[in-house]
Amino acid sequence: MSKIRYAVVGSGWRSLFYIRIAKALPEMFELTALLCRSREKAERFRKDYGIRTVTCDQEVIDSDPDFIVSAVSENSIAETAARWMQYGLPVLSETPAGLSFEQLEMLWDLYEKSRCRIQIAEQYPFYPRYDSMIRLARSGMLGEPVSLDISAMHGCHAAGMIRCLLGTGLEEAGITGKSFLLPVTETRTRYEVLTSGIVSRKEQIHAVLEFESGKAAFYDFLPEQYRSPIRNRVLRLRGTRVKLLNNMVYYLDENNLPHQAPLVIKSDPSTGEVLSVSLQGQTLYSPVFGVCRLPEDETAIARMLAGMKEYVNGGREVYPFSSALEDAYLALLMSSSGTTSDWYQIKTGPRPWKQPGSGSHINSTQEV
Repeated sequence: MSKIRYAVVGSGWRSLFYIRIAKALPEMFELTALLCRSREKAERFRKDYGIRTVTCDQEVIDSDPDFIVSAVSENSIAETAARWMQYGLPVLSETPAGLSFEQLEMLWDLYEKSRCRIQIAEQYPFYPRYDSMIRLARSGMLGEPVSLDISAMHGCHAAGMIRCLLGTGLEEAGITGKSFLLPVTETRTRYEVLTSGIVSRKEQIHAVLEFESGKAAFYDFLPEQYRSPIRNRVLRLRGTRVKLLNNMVYYLDENNLPHQAPLVIKSDPSTGEVLSVSLQGQTLYSPVFGVCRLPEDETAIARMLAGMKEYVNGGREVYPFSSALEDAYLALLMSSSGTTSDWYQIKTGPRPWKQPGSGSHINSTQEV
């Protein structure tokens, strides 16, 4: 495959991931331009990171990227993706796909009518550890996955992991939920460690998803879990013959006798790069790009960039667009519990990306 050339629209903290990937693997990835809103910010990024920065859309187009990465704020994400699709350029857009059902419908309509290639950068299924868990779930070792307790990531990310691990596709679902405002001691932000002991109220969302197949997911998330050292992430997947609890696998052998074994994750302690994931000597993951000092988040995003290049060249979708819209849709329903002080019940309804024949212009699409 030729070098993967992409331009980034946006200069917030998410754009830094795409800069780091290009710096770590220059023989594979090339950042052709970074679009900033002001000349001052463009100049600062140019000096700090040694990259080409621009301040208008035409300069981005002139940099001749294979595709655009939209890394703007959530409030602008859907409109920005639509604008670049209308230019006729392939788009890899950061999550979520949109913040309303109307935005999701708009994107699907544009996708269907324009035949423009767009993907949403839902990176969690491409994390080495989560990728390995999904492989286990699909291997048959678990028997049939039947339920999932997930308290590890929020919104569309959680919805995507639920669907990937349970294999529910675009099934209809009923959702019961409620949000709670609870006092929590702040420990870290994205930029600093907090030791003052400040207690603030944070929203904790609980939602139960009951799918038409009878499978169920139990979602519980508090924003502090992303960074706090005392708020563990929990993932418990139950199958007919196995339970996967974080990094432990409890299973029945062919004689229906119980065993347990760890999911062994070897990481570089200085960089966080996952070097291997294995179960009882069987390798489930090894570095896709070789050892390159990229932690899990950047590794997952780099895999999406590589997949986007393949998709642009006529290959299959790296993460089906209909799946990403479904993730955002379920996230909207899961967060609807925050609109009332009582338990909230809602069911999925008609949506255009689930209609027969939707997405038929895509080659070799595999539903997630």
